[in-house]
Amino acid sequence: MNIKLVLPYRTLLDQPVDKITAPGTEGGFQVLPKHIDVVWSLQPGILTLTKNNQDEYYAIQQGTLVKEGDAVVVSTFQAVKGDSLEKLHESLAENYQKQDEREKKAREVLVKLETDTIRRFMEIES
Repeated sequence: MNIKLVLPYRTLLDQPVDKITAPGTEGGFQVLPKHIDVVWSLQPGILTLTKNNQDEYYAIQQGTLVKEGDAVVVSTFQAVKGDSLEKLHESLAENYQKQDEREKKAREVLVKLETDTIRRFMEIES
């Protein structure tokens, strides 16, 4: 079967696999080539792709998995690849640290905008 991992802004992966293990909202599950066509909701967790007894790991946010025939499409807001679970943990730590820094900067900008807006309203009222 072929899996396509799709993010809002690009396709991260498009390749054949033998087995998919995913974090469903009702619990983890596996998809094999002869599995029936179905749609699952995904929760944040580890997506494991197996081909020739080799595993690839992707940390994903919530999303959906759709299996139709031989095609599987996973749509998620964010995915981070790791060659092993340890490397995936390291990648996630780095990714979240960068994200935290961006969020702090964004909050600073919002506080400045809010303060400026309040100041201008006070000037108008005077």
